[in-house]
Amino acid sequence: MRKTTSVNYRNETELIANCPLAAAMKLIGGRWKLMLLWYVHHDIDRFSELKRVVPHIAEKVLYQQLREMERDLLLLRLVQGKAVRYRLTDLGESLVPVLSALAEWAEQNSVSPRLSALMTQAAVASSQSSTTQLHRSIDAD
Repeated sequence: MRKTTSVNYRNETELIANCPLAAAMKLIGGRWKLMLLWYVHHDIDRFSELKRVVPHIAEKVLYQQLREMERDLLLLRLVQGKAVRYRLTDLGESLVPVLSALAEWAEQNSVSPRLSALMTQAAVASSQSSTTQLHRSIDAD
């Protein structure tokens, strides 16, 4: 649990109180929340389905993200016998136009190909840097 007396906590609390964007990011920020909200909106609403469409998320993290969004009133967790499904609340539904606009922006600006290219460049640069460091350490011996 976080100390509520820390300077960082007070700064964050003040920022959230004075900046609507900071408050929104506190609620929906994180690596997976927007994507999970998008999928639940499109009826991919069971834990196993979400795990399948977001394969790189750890089960523990998926569970935590879903619980946080439930706590923050973005999702409802519906238990029907052994089946658990998630649904957007009215607050969660109010994010759909924002998510749609963000997806449209990404498509119009070719964000996916650009990001893929940047990630590839970073991986190559990292690999070359590691190779250079290895050569330097070998030459030093």
